[in-house]
Amino acid sequence: MLSSIVRPDAPKKFNKALAVSSPLAGKIVPLASVPNALFNQGMYGQGVAIEPSGYQLLAPYSGVITSFPQTGHCITLTAKNGLRFYMQLGMDSHAMMGEGFKRVAKVGKAYKTGEVLLEFDLIKMRRALHSTLSPFTVQNPQKLSSIQGHYYQAIAAQDVAMTLFV
Repeated sequence: MLSSIVRPDAPKKFNKALAVSSPLAGKIVPLASVPNALFNQGMYGQGVAIEPSGYQLLAPYSGVITSFPQTGHCITLTAKNGLRFYMQLGMDSHAMMGEGFKRVAKVGKAYKTGEVLLEFDLIKMRRALHSTLSPFTVQNPQKLSSIQGHYYQAIAAQDVAMTLFV
């Protein structure tokens, strides 16, 4: 199943290609690199992981914030086309209980690509977590024919993290 969704190249047939910006500055790697079975086995959707190098999480796509827990460690953005983007900062970051995360976005509010959703303290994350790899997934990949990850050092909101093929 995983190889049919996340591909190294574009699928043979598709109607539309949607470029999705990187929500974080940092190195983009395959989701299989994440040291957590919930993510590397695709239970939270399909996509990529990012080793952050900045301090802000930006909206990767225009949409409405549909989930943002008080701990501030993860966020879900739902686009007009129905795609749900899930972004989590580091592994087991919920255990930080919000320490090092500054919530900027509000649930129910619409955001455009590149707007700041959250600020975080990367030094605190590195000290507290066993991994700062941050999953960035599409939670409903069944709407897509394929996802192509782009694996390189990215600048948040300027570089493409993945291309979605509809």
